Amino acid sequence: MSKKKKRKKKKMQTVIVVLLCLVMIFAGLSVGLIVSQLLHPTTDSPKTDTLFDIRSNDTADKEEFSDNTIIPCWDTIKMTANQTIQSVNFYNPERNKGIYFQLVLTLEDGTELYSSQTIPPGKALYEITLEKELAPGTYNATLQYNCSTSTGKELNGSNLKFTLVMEDKTNE
Repeated sequence: MSKKKKRKKKKMQTVIVVLLCLVMIFAGLSVGLIVSQLLHPTTDSPKTDTLFDIRSNDTADKEEFSDNTIIPCWDTIKMTANQTIQSVNFYNPERNKGIYFQLVLTLEDGTELYSSQTIPPGKALYEITLEKELAPGTYNATLQYNCSTSTGKELNGSNLKFTLVMEDKTNE
């Protein structure tokens, strides 16, 4: 065999070896990804409630101040019993420049009903999905305001206690 043919054969062998290595790497990564997804399945995607601009007539029963942060609060919030999707009016006042809210709704016994995404100033949530349905009745509840800056630096927050009224609307 001539030197030229030997070099050509050697080049082909090198190309084949490189291609086989690439196929093996790709196959290994694919198998690893599949096994990882089987061992650690994702249950839910991150919270993606729809944020809206605050409507001009949005007001809470009252607004309190926590270190110059305006916190909307209510004495009573009414929701519909026996369903998870609820209409609400959770908002971050536009005057809270640079302050972001993350809300957590819990019952008196510690049961977490809802945890929001970050709500920027001037934005509101008008529909949320509770973690579980509640029977008709009156519940003691807390709306926890976790406040932060746009960079994620934690600020003082607030825990607002209120009465949660789950109304039976099946006869309406």
